[in-house]
Amino acid sequence: MKICFILEGCYPYVYGGVSTWVNQYILSKPECEFTLLTIGANKKDRHKFVYDIPKNVVEVQEIFLDEESENHKGKVTKYITSDTFIAEIRKLILGKKVDWKNIFEEVKNDNWNVNRFFEGKQYLKIIKDLSKKELKTHGFIENFFGIKSMLKPLLELLSIKIPDADIYHSASTGYAGILGALAQYKTGKPFIVTEHGIYPREREEELLVCNWLDESMKKIWIQFFYNISSIAYKKATFVTSLFQAAKATQIALGCDKSKCFVIPNGIHYEQYEILPDKKENGLIDIGAFIRFSRIKDVKTLLYSFYETHSQCPQTRLHIFGATNDKEYKQECLEIIKSLGMENYITIYGQIQSIEYIPKMDFTILTSISEGQPLTILESFASKRPVVCTNVGCCKELINGNHDGIGKAGICCTPMDIAGIAKGMIRLCEDSHLRKEYGKNGLERVKKEYTYEKMINQYFELYEKGIKNWQE
Repeated sequence: MKICFILEGCYPYVYGGVSTWVNQYILSKPECEFTLLTIGANKKDRHKFVYDIPKNVVEVQEIFLDEESENHKGKVTKYITSDTFIAEIRKLILGKKVDWKNIFEEVKNDNWNVNRFFEGKQYLKIIKDLSKKELKTHGFIENFFGIKSMLKPLLELLSIKIPDADIYHSASTGYAGILGALAQYKTGKPFIVTEHGIYPREREEELLVCNWLDESMKKIWIQFFYNISSIAYKKATFVTSLFQAAKATQIALGCDKSKCFVIPNGIHYEQYEILPDKKENGLIDIGAFIRFSRIKDVKTLLYSFYETHSQCPQTRLHIFGATNDKEYKQECLEIIKSLGMENYITIYGQIQSIEYIPKMDFTILTSISEGQPLTILESFASKRPVVCTNVGCCKELINGNHDGIGKAGICCTPMDIAGIAKGMIRLCEDSHLRKEYGKNGLERVKKEYTYEKMINQYFELYEKGIKNWQE
């Protein structure tokens, strides 16, 4: 089976949950042939892979949003963009429902050229008209360049050559999802969307706090991401999510519920189950297996630990993981210094969690957004309880989904320093509770979150999709 994975902002360039999931997925099926269609933000990251590419990956086609397609360099044409395409672009800018077929048909024309479109009279007329009517809040120049920066990466993407495959599998909606939709449109072959988080919601959260767009332009960009995600739902053969609440959100955003399936993450729990209990050292060691990125809210973690340490001085915090945001990491280092916690907080960088979990009493995750964190499953499989924030399906992991198993940790409100500290203190002071929660976590993983179960469910969808296509 030939599988084309379509990936945005993750594997093989950065470590993390989705990247780990992709890497393990590919390795688990050595008999399958994979092509990677990767979308990154900056062309400076070309070939800068942090993973060793598995042998069953036959091609990595890299696309960068800040790079002009080779198809368009130096190309001169008198091609006139169709009126139907112009109408759809206007609707896309204004956040209205788009007929993507008209856009897909335009960009596949051999004479279509992204640069010529933005340099030509038609785009100029669109912006002039909108600046006089619907987009009067901004001046012509701001509209011209602001809208161009939004549209050009998308139109460049839609002009690429789609690799041949039996199945197209996108790890998100957004840019990756729209390429999957394009692949399905061009080939008619099955297209699967797996969402670890709800893409347009995540982009909305980022845009609302950014400082490079004003409020009215933010609204245009936010609706743009909802719009391009909608076509992935529409063209997908099947859409999967990690938990029921995410499935409900997909349906609320317009996905046909008959397409929607919940396939939870799974892990090879056996390799964690055999890990020994922590050797007593007179300390309470707390592990945070995270990346230095704002979405992980490391700052709340640091302040919460400070409150915990003030009441439980035997505590130590260990932070493991890659640095996705160097500026944010530096801010965190300054907080550690200002709190006088240099002797009680250790930062390790990227490691193999299986090597360090045996040294921990419990783990913590203070993210402001998650899907279904692998780090929680790994902690459970290692019989370590977890303190986490109530995001994604974290609460469901902690409490169970009517599985008859008890709690496996403590779930807190995001960014609630006092509440998170209270949860940490409770586990620090009660070794029996830690053992009880740890036992429940292992039982939950073995029952609901095995790797074999996850992989089998995906390939059942593949086979069903291929069968339906062949018929």
